Amino acid sequence: MRLEQWLKIYEEILRDFGFSKEKDEDSARLIAELGKDKLLDSSVLERIRGKEVAVIGGAYENERIEEDFVITAGKAIEKVSLIPSVHVTDLEENLEKLLELERNGCILVIHAHGDNISRIREVIPKLRSFVATTQSKPFGRVYNFGGFTDGDRAVLIAKNFGARKIVLYGFNFEKADGLKLKKLKWAKKILEIEGCIPQKFS
Repeated sequence: MRLEQWLKIYEEILRDFGFSKEKDEDSARLIAELGKDKLLDSSVLERIRGKEVAVIGGAYENERIEEDFVITAGKAIEKVSLIPSVHVTDLEENLEKLLELERNGCILVIHAHGDNISRIREVIPKLRSFVATTQSKPFGRVYNFGGFTDGDRAVLIAKNFGARKIVLYGFNFEKADGLKLKKLKWAKKILEIEGCIPQKFS
């Protein structure tokens, strides 16, 4: 997804949810300030290029994964026993799990937004390295690959970095209620715009 296209969608999301763009930008600046030399260049994600990629979302239920390159999204990491190649998160999961992933060579892609500022303050000082993302305007080594939830952001990262094939696991856009369901509807819309639904495509 081109940045200009994403930023138009982002403005719609801000209006729909009443989120604060200023808080999103504050969060992005904070992750840059705390990250400093820990911030990885996005080129580390080039290892995705040409691969058959499994992207695992939060509704994953032990389906057999045949792809060698795995990207997990958010709390989906709590449902898998493997170490993914990349983990995309806005820091809702357990800190010890993130440290375990880092120790085992997983690339962490950490998203900054207005609602996770306290988690950024808590977690970032304890990590060694990560790719930082924002949903507002990118700067320096804080990137914007598009995407609203961890799940659709993970898929867009796979697409952006040239995955040969992407297979989605655990993407159920109806398995929620309230605010979460509203977020999932946006995630589905974004993936439809990008041609990433139906669940298997290449």
